[in-house]
Amino acid sequence: MRFLRLSLLPVFLLATIALFPSGCQSEDETEAPQKVLREGPPPLEDPAYMSLGTFVVNMPDGKYYLKTTMSLAFTNSGAMDWMTARTPLVKDMIIRHLQSVSVEQLEDLRYRQILKNDLMIRLNSLFPNEPPWEDLDPVKRILFTEFYKQ
Repeated sequence: MRFLRLSLLPVFLLATIALFPSGCQSEDETEAPQKVLREGPPPLEDPAYMSLGTFVVNMPDGKYYLKTTMSLAFTNSGAMDWMTARTPLVKDMIIRHLQSVSVEQLEDLRYRQILKNDLMIRLNSLFPNEPPWEDLDPVKRILFTEFYKQ
């Protein structure tokens, strides 16, 4: 009888390994796919980019200056061509807005998104009320490729 008990032990171990191949995890834990959460707006399909160059502006306190390089993302090339023809007006509007930003605002990293949104609203306001393209807000993204105060 003692021999029989010892021979059943390896069979029991093999059955346990077959039922739980990855240790003590259940099927729910091993088969659940991990979801990747993406924050922010969805990516643009086939965007057109307009480089605005580098801006250097004095901060309101007079001690610092802001240096930034910007680009605009469009989904409509007609709107980008329209804005390219008005580049001096666009740059003037951006410079005036950047000069109004305080040092305290720039030190808050969350403010950069607010700054982008403000600039996007201002730039989209330059377009005609009834444009030849369908989208009334053709500037979709403002991209800082360089951004620092000194």
